[in-house]
Formats: sequence, structure tokens, C-alpha cells
Amino acid sequence: MCRCSGSRLVSLATIALMTAVLMAGCSGASGGGADAAGVRATYSKSTGKLELVTYDTNKDGRVDVWSHMDGTRLLSMDIDRNLDGVIDRWEYYGADGGLEKVGFSRANDGNVDAWAYQGSEGQVARIDVSTRRDGKVNRLEFYESGKLVRAEENTDGDAKPDKWETYRDGALASVEIDTDRDGLPDRRLTYGPNGVKAEKLR
Repeated sequence: MCRCSGSRLVSLATIALMTAVLMAGCSGASGGGADAAGVRATYSKSTGKLELVTYDTNKDGRVDVWSHMDGTRLLSMDIDRNLDGVIDRWEYYGADGGLEKVGFSRANDGNVDAWAYQGSEGQVARIDVSTRRDGKVNRLEFYESGKLVRAEENTDGDAKPDKWETYRDGALASVEIDTDRDGLPDRRLTYGPNGVKAEKLR
């Protein structure tokens, strides 16, 4: 089970930070040096369009926010939230400027391996996970009201799910497994107060 920090993908702090970066970046800070606010803007040599805005939020001389731009449009942000020199949050934005997904590192090592998507109520609805940490999603987790309710996983690398999990009150309730790789579960493990019950489905 993977957890994205906080049930909501975007926080007021992130909104305020993004606004500050964009305002400073679009107001003429050059690529030659950071301005007094700790902001540096980089423009394309061929098109003149704004490409990158970096921000040193605590003025310690180290960049901790990288905003990737297409002119005035924000594409993505890489953020070092705890200021330890390692990126721990990746935000991806759509053509309408809205936040599409948030990436995070389950190992907290600067390598993104999970991506959270927000539902209509503003809470995490789905998390895509690369369990092999190779950038390829092979596990999908589904959430309701911030709680994990089910997951499906491809364990053998053939791009088809072969394990299905259900959760009750955040705890694993059952697992169905496709052992013969025909796309359908044939084994079920049910977890209860009296232990684990195993059954053959077909």
C-alpha cells in the first residue's frame, strides 16, 4: 500500500509557492542570476520563451523548486519540500493549468515511482505504482474518502493484472490470484479474525 503525503494532492502552501514562482519568473528575472526573491528564470535561446524557473525558498543558496515552463504555461514542478537536497514531490499540470497528478518516491531517494490522482471531492482517488521502480506502472490502487479500497497488480511483467486485492477499513480483506495466466482469478485468500482462508475458484 502506498501513501501520498496528505489525502489532498495540492496544498495551500504549494499554491502559494507556485504563485510566487510564476509571478517572479514572469516578471523578468534573468537566467544570469537569481533575484532578491531567490528566483531565476531561464529562457530558450532559439525561441525566447520561458523554459525554467528555479526558486530558493529559504534563501540558503540551494534551489528547492524547479518549475518547467512552456512560455507562461506551467508544465510541471519538481519540489524538495524538506530542503534536504533531494526532490520528493513531482507535480504535473494539464493544458488548462490544472494539477493532473502528483509523483512521489516511496523510498524517499529522489526517484519518482508512484503517481497520485485526485478525485472530484479533492482527495486521492488513485495511485499508480512502479513496484520495480523502472518508471513502468504495474500496480493500481483505488481510494475512497482517502482510504485504500482495492488494488490490482501485474506481477509477471506481461502488462495484464494477475493479482486483485480488496481492503476493508484500510486492512487487507482478500486477494485473488490468476495462477494460470488466463486473465481470470483462480485462487482466493480471505483474511479474517480466524486467520486466512484459501479457496480454489475454478
